[in-house]
Amino acid sequence: MPKVNGKGQAAILTNDQIDAVMSLCRKPYCYVVAIASFTGCRMGEALRLRAENLNLAEKIITLTNTKTGRAREVEMHPELVEILSGANLPTKGYLFPSSRSAGYITRQALDKELREVCEALELRGVGTHSFRRSLATSLHSKGVPIKTIASITGHESLNELSRYLEVTPEQRRSAIMQLR
Repeated sequence: MPKVNGKGQAAILTNDQIDAVMSLCRKPYCYVVAIASFTGCRMGEALRLRAENLNLAEKIITLTNTKTGRAREVEMHPELVEILSGANLPTKGYLFPSSRSAGYITRQALDKELREVCEALELRGVGTHSFRRSLATSLHSKGVPIKTIASITGHESLNELSRYLEVTPEQRRSAIMQLR
């Protein structure tokens, strides 16, 4: 059930919907959304990225501000490398700096931008976790092993990861048809 008034799970988005959100988001929010969409990281992880965490030459993002406290490296999709290469991001300090006390753009500021963009696109139930859930669900539907998805998203528990995955009626029918 999609998120309504802060309750339920964030909606799963298609690639076209994600592209539409990124195209309407102002800079630098569009880059934060791109990072979350292509790495499955939490928005807070993306917002707290530092320049030294981004290696475009090797196509690696090192996420250091994770929920578990354990850093992880995520290989970047070529499209994300292209987006970030043209972004004119800082070369030191936070990638998404702000004059606010935290030193980086807050999740609340990003959330406000996302709400405005999703309202304009008439997308319902979208939250900051939609991009993480969308990546996990997309990879799962393409047959990527769940342990591989967990290594990308940083989930320690496969049970926790399974809560992110959406199963469509078509997938259920297809599974039943494979019985014999």
